Amino acid sequence: MRAACILTAMVVAWLIPAGAAAQPRITRIEFTPATVEEGGGVWVALLGTGTCTYSIDFGDGQKEKRTKDLPDRMRHVFEGQDAYEVVARGEAPCEGVARAKLDVRPITQGIWAIKAEPSAATDMPGVTITVEGKGTCTVLIDFGDGKDQKVEGALPARVTHTYASTGSYDLVARTEAPCRGEARARVDVR
Repeated sequence: MRAACILTAMVVAWLIPAGAAAQPRITRIEFTPATVEEGGGVWVALLGTGTCTYSIDFGDGQKEKRTKDLPDRMRHVFEGQDAYEVVARGEAPCEGVARAKLDVRPITQGIWAIKAEPSAATDMPGVTITVEGKGTCTVLIDFGDGKDQKVEGALPARVTHTYASTGSYDLVARTEAPCRGEARARVDVR
């Protein structure tokens, strides 16, 4: 069985010409709020690779066709307070369809951002994490290194975390009902 896997890998490598570009592909959509100084609305990031022609449907009756190198970022203002399904579809030769739901309603109880800053110097690299939000919530923080922590109480909330080694980590904070929201950030520990 192992020899078959090695042979398959060698055949695949032989069939792909050296220097050939990977197929352009759409992989996912991410959202971040735009500040008032930026004009408000939402930053929509379409992630993927290569140069793609794609159409994006914002779910609010507005559509747009774009040809851009991925990842691509655009600002969109949703006029009403509602939940929207945003869909991006690649046109050949760009592959992929990405869908994401966006809830554009004021958060009376929940989170909207997570930030990380270096902690005081210790033997191990550490960060102070601030969960931005409003209300009293239960928030589960995934530190991206296999560890997580549940935080309960008034927002914004602060916690510290020590990483066992340097590297890049994806932080994710999710609320439990009745609170709303999810926030993500990348942390580079050096």
